[in-house]
Amino acid sequence: MKKDLLILLLIILPSFGLLFQKGYFAMHDDLQSTRQMEMDKCFNDGQIPCRWVLDMGYGYGYPLFNYYPPLPYYLGQIFRFVGFSYIDIVKIIGVIGFVFTAFIMYFLGREFWGRMGGLVSSTFYTYGPYHSVDFWVRGAINEFWAMAFYPAILFTSYKLIKNGKKWIPLLSLSVAGLMLSHNPMLMIFFPTAVIWVLFWLWKYKSRQTVIYLGLSGVWALGLAAFFTLPVIFEQKFAHVETLTIGYFNYLAHYVSIGRMLFEVKWGYGASGLGQNDFLSFHIGYFQWIVPALIIGLIFIKKLRSQASLLLLLLLFMLGSMFMLHNKSTFIWQHFEPLKFLQFPWRFLSMATFYAAFLSGAIAIAFKRKALISLLLAFVVILNANYFVPRAWYSEMTDQKKFSGHSWYLLITSGIFDYLPIYAPMPPADPPGGDLNLIPMGLYKTITKKTNLQEFELKLPTAGTVEIQTYYFPGWKVWLNGVEQTIDPKRDPLLGRMKIDVPAGDHLLVAKFTNTPIRSIGNTLSVISWLLIIGIGIISVWRRKSPLEMSI
Repeated sequence: MKKDLLILLLIILPSFGLLFQKGYFAMHDDLQSTRQMEMDKCFNDGQIPCRWVLDMGYGYGYPLFNYYPPLPYYLGQIFRFVGFSYIDIVKIIGVIGFVFTAFIMYFLGREFWGRMGGLVSSTFYTYGPYHSVDFWVRGAINEFWAMAFYPAILFTSYKLIKNGKKWIPLLSLSVAGLMLSHNPMLMIFFPTAVIWVLFWLWKYKSRQTVIYLGLSGVWALGLAAFFTLPVIFEQKFAHVETLTIGYFNYLAHYVSIGRMLFEVKWGYGASGLGQNDFLSFHIGYFQWIVPALIIGLIFIKKLRSQASLLLLLLLFMLGSMFMLHNKSTFIWQHFEPLKFLQFPWRFLSMATFYAAFLSGAIAIAFKRKALISLLLAFVVILNANYFVPRAWYSEMTDQKKFSGHSWYLLITSGIFDYLPIYAPMPPADPPGGDLNLIPMGLYKTITKKTNLQEFELKLPTAGTVEIQTYYFPGWKVWLNGVEQTIDPKRDPLLGRMKIDVPAGDHLLVAKFTNTPIRSIGNTLSVISWLLIIGIGIISVWRRKSPLEMSI
Protein backbone atom coordinates (compact mmCIF):
# COMPACT_ATOMS: atom_id res chain seq x y z
CA MET A 1 0.00 0.00 0.00
CA LYS A 2 2.85 2.42 0.82
CA LYS A 3 4.21 1.91 -2.68
CA ASP A 4 0.80 2.68 -4.18
CA LEU A 5 0.48 5.88 -2.16
CA LEU A 6 3.93 7.01 -3.26
CA ILE A 7 3.03 6.33 -6.89
CA LEU A 8 -0.25 8.17 -6.42
CA LEU A 9 1.56 11.13 -4.88
CA LEU A 10 3.77 11.37 -7.96
CA ILE A 11 0.73 11.09 -10.25
CA ILE A 12 -1.17 13.94 -8.58
CA LEU A 13 1.86 16.20 -8.03
CA PRO A 14 1.15 18.31 -11.16
CA SER A 15 -2.27 19.23 -9.72
CA PHE A 16 -0.73 21.20 -6.86
CA GLY A 17 2.98 21.49 -7.65
CA LEU A 18 2.80 25.24 -8.36
CA LEU A 19 1.82 25.85 -4.74
CA PHE A 20 5.39 25.25 -3.60
CA GLN A 21 6.67 28.43 -5.22
CA LYS A 22 6.99 31.84 -3.63
CA GLY A 23 4.10 34.29 -3.76
CA TYR A 24 0.36 34.00 -4.23
CA PHE A 25 -2.18 33.45 -6.99
CA ALA A 26 -5.33 35.06 -8.37
CA MET A 27 -8.73 33.53 -7.53
CA HIS A 28 -12.37 34.58 -7.43
CA ASP A 29 -12.81 34.29 -3.65
CA ASP A 30 -9.76 36.27 -2.65
CA LEU A 31 -10.77 36.28 1.03
CA GLN A 32 -9.02 33.06 2.00
CA SER A 33 -5.94 34.67 3.53
CA THR A 34 -8.12 37.29 5.23
CA ARG A 35 -10.35 34.67 6.81
CA GLN A 36 -7.25 32.90 8.09
CA MET A 37 -6.00 36.16 9.59
CA GLU A 38 -9.34 36.77 11.27
CA MET A 39 -9.33 33.22 12.64
CA ASP A 40 -5.84 33.86 14.03
CA LYS A 41 -7.04 37.01 15.79
CA CYS A 42 -9.85 35.02 17.39
CA PHE A 43 -7.37 32.49 18.74
CA ASN A 44 -5.08 35.23 20.05
CA ASP A 45 -8.06 36.81 21.81
CA GLY A 46 -9.27 33.52 23.28
CA GLN A 47 -12.47 33.53 21.23
CA ILE A 48 -12.69 29.80 20.58
CA PRO A 49 -14.66 28.76 18.64
CA CYS A 50 -14.29 31.83 16.47
CA ARG A 51 -17.56 33.55 15.54
CA TRP A 52 -17.14 37.33 15.41
CA VAL A 53 -14.32 38.79 13.30
CA LEU A 54 -12.96 42.27 13.83
CA ASP A 55 -12.07 43.80 10.47
CA MET A 56 -14.59 42.60 7.93
CA GLY A 57 -17.88 44.38 7.29
CA TYR A 58 -15.85 47.51 6.40
CA GLY A 59 -14.42 47.58 9.91
CA TYR A 60 -17.73 47.27 11.79
CA GLY A 61 -17.14 43.59 12.53
CA TYR A 62 -18.96 40.55 11.27
CA PRO A 63 -20.42 37.25 12.60
CA LEU A 64 -18.50 35.43 9.85
CA PHE A 65 -17.67 32.11 11.47
CA ASN A 66 -21.03 31.87 13.16
CA TYR A 67 -22.30 30.94 9.68
CA TYR A 68 -19.33 30.29 7.40
CA PRO A 69 -17.96 26.72 7.72
CA PRO A 70 -14.63 26.96 9.58
CA LEU A 71 -12.85 23.63 9.09
CA PRO A 72 -10.12 24.69 6.59
CA TYR A 73 -9.26 27.70 8.75
CA TYR A 74 -9.00 25.68 11.96
CA LEU A 75 -6.65 23.35 10.12
CA GLY A 76 -4.74 26.36 8.83
CA GLN A 77 -4.37 27.69 12.35
CA ILE A 78 -2.08 24.78 13.17
CA PHE A 79 0.40 26.12 10.62
CA ARG A 80 -0.04 29.66 11.91
CA PHE A 81 1.12 28.49 15.32
CA VAL A 82 4.27 27.17 13.63
CA GLY A 83 4.86 30.59 12.08
CA PHE A 84 3.72 30.39 8.46
CA SER A 85 2.36 33.50 6.75
CA TYR A 86 -1.34 33.71 5.93
CA ILE A 87 -0.87 33.45 2.18
CA ASP A 88 1.43 30.44 2.64
CA ILE A 89 -1.19 28.78 4.83
CA VAL A 90 -3.73 29.02 1.99
CA LYS A 91 -1.26 27.18 -0.24
CA ILE A 92 -0.51 24.57 2.45
CA ILE A 93 -4.21 23.88 2.94
CA GLY A 94 -4.46 23.41 -0.81
CA VAL A 95 -1.63 20.88 -0.89
CA ILE A 96 -3.09 18.93 2.02
CA GLY A 97 -6.53 19.03 0.42
CA PHE A 98 -5.32 17.58 -2.86
CA VAL A 99 -3.32 14.83 -1.14
CA PHE A 100 -5.98 13.90 1.41
CA THR A 101 -8.70 13.77 -1.25
CA ALA A 102 -6.59 11.60 -3.54
CA PHE A 103 -5.59 9.19 -0.77
CA ILE A 104 -9.09 8.66 0.64
CA MET A 105 -10.42 8.20 -2.90
CA TYR A 106 -7.73 5.58 -3.44
CA PHE A 107 -8.87 3.67 -0.34
CA LEU A 108 -12.48 3.76 -1.52
CA GLY A 109 -11.59 2.61 -5.06
CA ARG A 110 -9.20 -0.08 -3.83
CA GLU A 111 -11.90 -1.50 -1.57
CA PHE A 112 -14.07 -2.33 -4.59
CA TRP A 113 -11.80 -2.46 -7.64
CA GLY A 114 -8.41 -3.47 -6.21
CA ARG A 115 -5.10 -1.61 -6.14
CA MET A 116 -5.09 -0.49 -9.78
CA GLY A 117 -8.75 0.42 -9.56
CA GLY A 118 -7.97 2.60 -6.56
CA LEU A 119 -5.30 4.43 -8.56
CA VAL A 120 -7.73 4.94 -11.44
CA SER A 121 -10.53 6.32 -9.23
CA SER A 122 -8.15 8.61 -7.37
CA THR A 123 -6.47 9.94 -10.52
CA PHE A 124 -9.79 10.52 -12.29
CA TYR A 125 -11.13 12.36 -9.24
CA THR A 126 -8.05 14.51 -8.72
CA TYR A 127 -7.92 15.55 -12.38
CA GLY A 128 -11.61 16.18 -12.84
CA PRO A 129 -11.66 19.71 -14.38
CA TYR A 130 -14.17 20.88 -11.78
CA HIS A 131 -11.68 20.01 -9.05
CA SER A 132 -9.39 22.65 -10.56
CA VAL A 133 -12.26 25.11 -11.00
CA ASP A 134 -12.97 24.84 -7.28
CA PHE A 135 -9.42 25.51 -6.17
CA TRP A 136 -7.41 27.23 -8.89
CA VAL A 137 -10.18 29.34 -10.45
CA ARG A 138 -12.83 30.05 -7.84
CA GLY A 139 -10.65 29.68 -4.74
CA ALA A 140 -13.62 27.93 -3.11
CA ILE A 141 -11.54 26.30 -0.39
CA ASN A 142 -14.53 25.08 1.60
CA GLU A 143 -16.16 23.40 -1.37
CA PHE A 144 -12.76 22.03 -2.40
CA TRP A 145 -12.42 20.40 1.01
CA ALA A 146 -16.01 19.14 0.95
CA MET A 147 -15.04 17.03 -2.08
CA ALA A 148 -12.58 15.16 0.16
CA PHE A 149 -15.36 13.97 2.46
CA TYR A 150 -17.53 12.42 -0.27
CA PRO A 151 -15.27 9.36 -0.57
CA ALA A 152 -14.54 9.41 3.17
CA ILE A 153 -18.24 9.05 4.04
CA LEU A 154 -18.92 6.28 1.52
CA PHE A 155 -15.77 4.39 2.54
CA THR A 156 -16.30 4.55 6.31
CA SER A 157 -20.05 3.84 6.13
CA TYR A 158 -19.40 0.78 3.97
CA LYS A 159 -16.69 -0.47 6.32
CA LEU A 160 -18.98 0.05 9.30
CA ILE A 161 -21.75 -1.99 7.70
CA LYS A 162 -19.31 -4.69 6.64
CA ASN A 163 -16.99 -4.84 9.65
CA GLY A 164 -18.94 -3.46 12.58
CA LYS A 165 -18.86 -0.78 15.26
CA LYS A 166 -15.10 -0.14 15.29
CA TRP A 167 -15.68 2.19 12.31
CA ILE A 168 -18.11 4.44 14.17
CA PRO A 169 -15.50 7.08 15.13
CA LEU A 170 -14.15 7.45 11.59
CA LEU A 171 -17.61 7.65 10.04
CA SER A 172 -18.53 10.29 12.61
CA LEU A 173 -15.42 12.30 11.78
CA SER A 174 -16.12 12.00 8.05
CA VAL A 175 -19.69 13.28 8.35
CA ALA A 176 -18.64 16.04 10.74
CA GLY A 177 -15.88 17.00 8.30
CA LEU A 178 -18.45 17.63 5.56
CA MET A 179 -20.73 19.49 7.98
CA LEU A 180 -17.86 21.80 8.94
CA SER A 181 -16.65 22.28 5.36
CA HIS A 182 -19.71 23.23 3.33
CA ASN A 183 -23.34 23.12 4.45
CA PRO A 184 -24.99 23.09 0.98
CA MET A 185 -22.68 20.30 -0.21
CA LEU A 186 -23.82 18.20 2.74
CA MET A 187 -27.42 18.87 1.73
CA ILE A 188 -26.99 17.63 -1.85
CA PHE A 189 -24.73 14.69 -0.97
CA PHE A 190 -26.97 13.38 1.82
CA PRO A 191 -29.62 11.66 -0.38
CA THR A 192 -27.04 9.61 -2.30
CA ALA A 193 -25.23 8.74 0.94
CA VAL A 194 -28.49 7.44 2.43
CA ILE A 195 -29.22 5.34 -0.66
CA TRP A 196 -25.64 4.02 -0.51
CA VAL A 197 -26.12 2.97 3.11
CA LEU A 198 -29.51 1.35 2.40
CA PHE A 199 -27.98 -0.54 -0.53
CA TRP A 200 -25.32 -2.14 1.66
CA LEU A 201 -27.71 -2.75 4.53
CA TRP A 202 -29.82 -4.71 2.06
CA LYS A 203 -26.77 -6.53 0.73
CA TYR A 204 -25.43 -7.54 4.14
CA LYS A 205 -28.84 -7.79 5.86
CA SER A 206 -27.41 -6.30 9.04
CA ARG A 207 -30.13 -4.85 11.26
CA GLN A 208 -27.88 -4.15 14.22
CA THR A 209 -25.74 -1.89 12.04
CA VAL A 210 -28.61 0.60 11.87
CA ILE A 211 -27.93 1.40 15.53
CA TYR A 212 -24.25 1.98 14.79
CA LEU A 213 -25.12 4.25 11.87
CA GLY A 214 -27.50 6.21 14.06
CA LEU A 215 -24.84 6.58 16.74
CA SER A 216 -22.38 7.80 14.11
CA GLY A 217 -24.84 10.43 12.95
CA VAL A 218 -25.51 11.66 16.48
CA TRP A 219 -21.79 11.73 17.24
CA ALA A 220 -21.08 13.65 14.03
CA LEU A 221 -23.72 16.20 14.98
CA GLY A 222 -22.08 16.52 18.38
CA LEU A 223 -18.66 17.09 16.82
CA ALA A 224 -20.06 19.86 14.62
CA ALA A 225 -22.66 21.19 17.08
CA PHE A 226 -20.63 24.32 17.96
CA PHE A 227 -21.17 25.43 14.37
CA THR A 228 -24.27 23.60 13.16
CA LEU A 229 -26.66 24.61 15.95
CA PRO A 230 -26.06 28.37 15.59
CA VAL A 231 -26.38 28.06 11.80
CA ILE A 232 -29.80 26.47 12.24
CA PHE A 233 -31.20 28.50 15.13
CA GLU A 234 -29.53 31.88 14.59
CA GLN A 235 -30.02 32.17 10.86
CA LYS A 236 -32.76 34.71 11.55
CA PHE A 237 -30.21 37.22 12.84
CA ALA A 238 -28.43 37.71 9.50
CA HIS A 239 -29.34 38.76 5.96
CA VAL A 240 -29.12 35.26 4.50
CA GLU A 241 -31.69 36.22 1.87
CA THR A 242 -28.93 37.99 -0.04
CA LEU A 243 -27.32 34.60 -0.67
CA THR A 244 -30.10 33.65 -3.10
CA ILE A 245 -30.90 36.78 -5.10
CA GLY A 246 -29.43 38.51 -8.13
CA TYR A 247 -26.27 36.82 -9.35
CA PHE A 248 -26.76 34.05 -6.78
CA ASN A 249 -30.15 32.94 -8.08
CA TYR A 250 -29.90 29.35 -9.33
CA LEU A 251 -31.94 30.06 -12.49
CA ALA A 252 -28.96 31.83 -14.07
CA HIS A 253 -26.49 28.99 -13.63
CA TYR A 254 -27.72 25.83 -15.34
CA VAL A 255 -25.36 23.85 -17.57
CA SER A 256 -26.24 22.18 -20.86
CA ILE A 257 -25.42 18.55 -21.65
CA GLY A 258 -23.10 19.71 -24.41
CA ARG A 259 -21.02 21.79 -22.02
CA MET A 260 -20.83 18.95 -19.51
CA LEU A 261 -19.61 16.37 -21.99
CA PHE A 262 -18.05 18.03 -25.02
CA GLU A 263 -17.11 21.66 -24.44
CA VAL A 264 -14.16 22.48 -22.19
CA LYS A 265 -14.25 26.27 -22.80
CA TRP A 266 -11.66 26.82 -20.10
CA GLY A 267 -11.78 30.28 -18.56
CA TYR A 268 -11.27 32.26 -15.38
CA GLY A 269 -14.29 34.56 -15.51
CA ALA A 270 -17.67 34.37 -13.80
CA SER A 271 -20.62 32.08 -14.35
CA GLY A 272 -23.61 33.53 -16.18
CA LEU A 273 -26.21 33.08 -18.86
CA GLY A 274 -25.24 32.39 -22.45
CA GLN A 275 -22.29 34.43 -23.70
CA ASN A 276 -21.66 35.75 -20.18
CA ASP A 277 -20.50 32.34 -18.96
CA PHE A 278 -16.71 32.14 -18.68
CA LEU A 279 -16.23 29.08 -16.45
CA SER A 280 -15.62 25.50 -17.51
CA PHE A 281 -18.22 22.96 -16.43
CA HIS A 282 -16.78 20.00 -18.27
CA ILE A 283 -16.87 16.69 -16.45
CA GLY A 284 -13.75 15.54 -18.33
CA TYR A 285 -13.56 13.38 -21.45
CA PHE A 286 -12.20 10.24 -19.83
CA GLN A 287 -14.41 10.87 -16.79
CA TRP A 288 -17.51 10.11 -18.86
CA ILE A 289 -16.12 7.92 -21.66
CA VAL A 290 -14.69 5.31 -19.27
CA PRO A 291 -17.93 4.98 -17.23
CA ALA A 292 -19.85 4.62 -20.50
CA LEU A 293 -17.45 1.86 -21.55
CA ILE A 294 -17.83 0.09 -18.21
CA ILE A 295 -21.61 0.13 -18.40
CA GLY A 296 -21.37 -1.19 -21.96
CA LEU A 297 -19.30 -4.11 -20.64
CA ILE A 298 -21.38 -4.66 -17.52
CA PHE A 299 -22.52 -8.14 -18.48
CA ILE A 300 -19.10 -9.54 -19.19
CA LYS A 301 -18.01 -12.15 -16.68
CA LYS A 302 -15.53 -9.93 -14.85
CA LEU A 303 -18.08 -7.21 -14.09
CA ARG A 304 -21.28 -9.21 -13.77
CA SER A 305 -20.95 -9.70 -10.00
CA GLN A 306 -20.65 -5.93 -9.53
CA ALA A 307 -23.54 -5.05 -11.85
CA SER A 308 -25.88 -3.70 -9.16
CA LEU A 309 -23.16 -1.49 -7.65
CA LEU A 310 -22.08 -0.18 -11.04
CA LEU A 311 -25.65 0.68 -11.98
CA LEU A 312 -26.14 2.43 -8.63
CA LEU A 313 -23.04 4.58 -9.19
CA LEU A 314 -24.21 5.33 -12.74
CA LEU A 315 -27.56 6.43 -11.35
CA PHE A 316 -25.80 8.75 -8.89
CA MET A 317 -23.64 10.17 -11.66
CA LEU A 318 -26.50 10.78 -14.08
CA GLY A 319 -28.73 12.10 -11.30
CA SER A 320 -26.08 14.65 -10.36
CA MET A 321 -25.70 15.70 -13.98
CA PHE A 322 -29.47 16.05 -14.30
CA MET A 323 -29.51 18.51 -11.39
CA LEU A 324 -27.14 20.76 -13.35
CA HIS A 325 -29.59 20.96 -16.26
CA ASN A 326 -32.58 23.29 -16.53
CA LYS A 327 -34.91 20.29 -16.88
CA SER A 328 -34.47 19.85 -13.10
CA THR A 329 -36.07 23.24 -12.37
CA PHE A 330 -39.23 21.62 -10.96
CA ILE A 331 -37.11 19.97 -8.24
CA TRP A 332 -35.39 23.26 -7.39
CA GLN A 333 -38.76 24.97 -7.15
CA HIS A 334 -40.33 22.35 -4.88
CA PHE A 335 -37.38 21.89 -2.51
CA GLU A 336 -36.88 25.34 -1.05
CA PRO A 337 -33.50 24.78 0.72
CA LEU A 338 -31.86 24.04 -2.66
CA LYS A 339 -31.85 27.76 -3.44
CA PHE A 340 -29.03 28.18 -0.90
CA LEU A 341 -26.84 26.02 -3.13
CA GLN A 342 -26.92 29.09 -5.43
CA PHE A 343 -25.26 27.40 -8.41
CA PRO A 344 -26.69 24.19 -9.93
CA TRP A 345 -23.22 23.47 -11.33
CA ARG A 346 -22.08 22.67 -7.79
CA PHE A 347 -23.64 19.26 -8.48
CA LEU A 348 -20.68 18.79 -10.80
CA SER A 349 -18.61 17.97 -7.72
CA MET A 350 -20.80 14.92 -7.17
CA ALA A 351 -20.90 13.98 -10.85
CA THR A 352 -17.09 14.14 -10.88
CA PHE A 353 -16.90 12.00 -7.75
CA TYR A 354 -19.27 9.26 -8.88
CA ALA A 355 -17.77 9.21 -12.37
CA ALA A 356 -14.31 8.72 -10.88
CA PHE A 357 -15.52 6.04 -8.48
CA LEU A 358 -17.25 4.18 -11.29
CA SER A 359 -14.21 4.51 -13.56
CA GLY A 360 -12.08 2.45 -11.20
CA ALA A 361 -13.96 -0.67 -12.33
CA ILE A 362 -12.02 -0.50 -15.59
CA ALA A 363 -9.17 -2.17 -13.71
CA ILE A 364 -11.37 -5.24 -13.23
CA ALA A 365 -12.49 -5.36 -16.85
CA PHE A 366 -8.94 -4.93 -18.17
CA LYS A 367 -6.36 -6.34 -15.80
CA ARG A 368 -3.30 -5.39 -17.84
CA LYS A 369 -1.25 -2.95 -15.79
CA ALA A 370 0.37 -1.48 -18.89
CA LEU A 371 -3.02 -0.56 -20.33
CA ILE A 372 -4.22 1.00 -17.05
CA SER A 373 -0.94 2.89 -16.67
CA LEU A 374 -1.36 4.28 -20.18
CA LEU A 375 -4.90 5.38 -19.32
CA LEU A 376 -3.65 7.20 -16.20
CA ALA A 377 -0.94 8.91 -18.23
CA PHE A 378 -3.50 10.16 -20.76
CA VAL A 379 -5.74 11.52 -17.98
CA VAL A 380 -2.86 13.44 -16.43
CA ILE A 381 -1.58 14.78 -19.74
CA LEU A 382 -5.05 15.83 -20.90
CA ASN A 383 -6.06 17.58 -17.67
CA ALA A 384 -2.93 18.76 -15.84
CA ASN A 385 -2.80 21.99 -17.84
CA TYR A 386 -6.06 23.06 -16.16
CA PHE A 387 -4.44 23.06 -12.72
CA VAL A 388 -2.83 26.46 -13.00
CA PRO A 389 -4.00 29.89 -11.80
CA ARG A 390 -4.95 32.80 -14.01
CA ALA A 391 -2.00 34.76 -12.62
CA TRP A 392 0.78 34.28 -10.10
CA TYR A 393 2.14 37.16 -8.03
CA SER A 394 5.63 36.09 -7.03
CA GLU A 395 6.29 39.18 -4.89
CA MET A 396 3.05 39.02 -2.90
CA THR A 397 3.40 39.01 0.90
CA ASP A 398 1.04 39.33 3.85
CA GLN A 399 2.07 42.93 4.27
CA LYS A 400 1.17 43.80 0.68
CA LYS A 401 -2.04 41.78 0.81
CA PHE A 402 -3.30 43.51 3.92
CA SER A 403 -2.53 47.12 3.04
CA GLY A 404 -3.71 49.88 0.74
CA HIS A 405 -6.38 49.25 -1.86
CA SER A 406 -6.01 45.49 -1.45
CA TRP A 407 -7.02 45.77 2.21
CA TYR A 408 -10.00 47.93 1.28
CA LEU A 409 -11.22 45.27 -1.16
CA LEU A 410 -10.76 42.50 1.40
CA ILE A 411 -12.79 44.13 4.18
CA THR A 412 -15.61 45.19 1.86
CA SER A 413 -15.93 42.08 -0.34
CA GLY A 414 -19.05 40.05 0.31
CA ILE A 415 -20.12 42.73 2.76
CA PHE A 416 -23.81 41.78 2.54
CA ASP A 417 -23.14 38.10 3.32
CA TYR A 418 -24.27 37.44 6.88
CA LEU A 419 -24.75 41.15 7.55
CA PRO A 420 -26.59 41.40 10.91
CA ILE A 421 -30.31 41.79 10.37
CA TYR A 422 -30.34 45.05 12.35
CA ALA A 423 -28.39 46.77 9.55
CA PRO A 424 -30.75 47.28 6.60
CA MET A 425 -27.86 48.03 4.24
CA PRO A 426 -24.06 47.77 4.30
CA PRO A 427 -22.15 50.91 5.37
CA ALA A 428 -21.09 53.38 2.71
CA ASP A 429 -17.98 54.38 4.64
CA PRO A 430 -15.70 52.88 7.29
CA PRO A 431 -16.13 53.98 10.92
CA GLY A 432 -14.27 57.18 11.74
CA GLY A 433 -13.06 55.71 15.01
CA ASP A 434 -13.92 53.13 17.65
CA LEU A 435 -16.66 55.31 19.21
CA ASN A 436 -18.91 58.15 18.14
CA LEU A 437 -19.75 60.54 21.00
CA ILE A 438 -22.90 62.63 20.69
CA PRO A 439 -22.81 65.58 21.14
CA MET A 440 -19.14 65.74 22.20
CA GLY A 441 -16.50 64.29 24.48
CA LEU A 442 -13.21 62.41 24.63
CA TYR A 443 -12.41 58.72 24.75
CA LYS A 444 -9.39 56.50 24.96
CA THR A 445 -9.36 52.96 23.57
CA ILE A 446 -7.84 50.61 26.14
CA THR A 447 -8.59 47.35 24.32
CA LYS A 448 -10.18 46.43 21.05
CA LYS A 449 -10.25 42.71 20.32
CA THR A 450 -12.58 40.36 18.51
CA ASN A 451 -14.50 39.66 21.71
CA LEU A 452 -13.65 42.59 24.01
CA GLN A 453 -13.66 46.38 23.73
CA GLU A 454 -12.75 48.71 26.61
CA PHE A 455 -12.83 52.51 26.61
CA GLU A 456 -12.25 55.38 29.02
CA LEU A 457 -14.79 58.18 28.53
CA LYS A 458 -14.66 61.86 29.47
CA LEU A 459 -17.98 63.59 28.79
CA PRO A 460 -18.49 67.27 29.72
CA THR A 461 -22.24 66.82 29.29
CA ALA A 462 -24.65 63.89 29.17
CA GLY A 463 -24.88 62.30 25.77
CA THR A 464 -24.97 59.14 23.68
CA VAL A 465 -22.12 56.78 22.96
CA GLU A 466 -22.30 54.90 19.70
CA ILE A 467 -19.97 51.90 19.55
CA GLN A 468 -18.76 51.51 15.97
CA THR A 469 -19.60 47.82 15.88
CA TYR A 470 -22.69 46.11 14.54
CA TYR A 471 -24.99 44.72 17.19
CA PHE A 472 -25.39 40.97 17.04
CA PRO A 473 -26.83 38.63 19.70
CA GLY A 474 -24.05 37.91 22.18
CA TRP A 475 -22.73 41.47 22.41
CA LYS A 476 -23.19 42.93 25.91
CA VAL A 477 -22.21 46.37 27.21
CA TRP A 478 -21.32 47.54 30.72
CA LEU A 479 -20.92 51.14 31.92
CA ASN A 480 -18.90 51.35 35.13
CA GLY A 481 -19.68 47.70 35.81
CA VAL A 482 -23.44 48.02 35.25
CA GLU A 483 -24.87 46.12 32.29
CA GLN A 484 -26.73 48.31 29.82
CA THR A 485 -29.76 47.52 27.70
CA ILE A 486 -28.93 47.44 23.99
CA ASP A 487 -31.60 48.29 21.43
CA PRO A 488 -30.11 48.09 17.91
CA LYS A 489 -33.24 49.78 16.54
CA ARG A 490 -31.89 53.04 17.97
CA ASP A 491 -29.55 53.04 14.96
CA PRO A 492 -31.87 52.42 12.01
CA LEU A 493 -28.99 53.03 9.59
CA LEU A 494 -26.50 50.34 10.67
CA GLY A 495 -27.80 48.74 13.84
CA ARG A 496 -24.81 49.78 15.95
CA MET A 497 -24.80 49.62 19.75
CA LYS A 498 -25.86 52.88 21.44
CA ILE A 499 -26.15 53.76 25.11
CA ASP A 500 -26.93 56.96 27.01
CA VAL A 501 -24.12 58.15 29.29
CA PRO A 502 -24.18 60.89 31.96
CA ALA A 503 -21.49 63.55 32.19
CA GLY A 504 -18.25 62.57 33.85
CA ASP A 505 -15.53 59.93 33.62
CA HIS A 506 -16.60 56.38 32.81
CA LEU A 507 -15.34 52.94 31.90
CA LEU A 508 -17.21 51.40 28.96
CA VAL A 509 -16.81 47.67 28.29
CA ALA A 510 -18.34 45.63 25.45
CA LYS A 511 -17.97 41.84 25.36
CA PHE A 512 -18.99 39.28 22.79
CA THR A 513 -20.50 36.35 24.68
CA ASN A 514 -22.22 33.08 23.88
CA THR A 515 -25.96 32.84 23.46
CA PRO A 516 -27.65 29.79 25.04
CA ILE A 517 -27.70 27.88 21.74
CA ARG A 518 -24.00 28.56 21.21
CA SER A 519 -23.22 27.37 24.73
CA ILE A 520 -25.17 24.17 24.14
CA GLY A 521 -23.37 23.59 20.85
CA ASN A 522 -19.98 24.27 22.42
CA THR A 523 -20.67 21.86 25.27
CA LEU A 524 -21.82 19.08 22.96
CA SER A 525 -18.76 19.54 20.77
CA VAL A 526 -16.32 19.54 23.69
CA ILE A 527 -17.77 16.27 24.96
CA SER A 528 -17.78 14.72 21.49
CA TRP A 529 -14.22 15.77 20.66
CA LEU A 530 -12.90 14.64 24.03
CA LEU A 531 -14.42 11.25 23.36
CA ILE A 532 -12.77 11.06 19.93
CA ILE A 533 -9.41 12.18 21.32
CA GLY A 534 -9.72 9.74 24.21
CA ILE A 535 -10.31 6.84 21.84
CA GLY A 536 -7.31 7.91 19.77
CA ILE A 537 -5.06 8.09 22.83
CA ILE A 538 -6.20 4.69 24.08
CA SER A 539 -5.64 3.16 20.65
CA VAL A 540 -2.10 4.56 20.52
CA TRP A 541 -1.45 3.41 24.08
CA ARG A 542 -2.51 -0.08 23.09
CA ARG A 543 -0.36 0.25 19.95
CA LYS A 544 -3.30 -0.30 17.67
CA SER A 545 -4.47 1.64 14.67
CA PRO A 546 -7.54 3.83 15.32
CA LEU A 547 -9.22 1.72 12.63
CA GLU A 548 -8.87 -1.30 14.91
CA MET A 549 -10.22 0.42 17.99
CA SER A 550 -13.65 -0.60 19.18
CA ILE A 551 -15.89 1.55 21.30
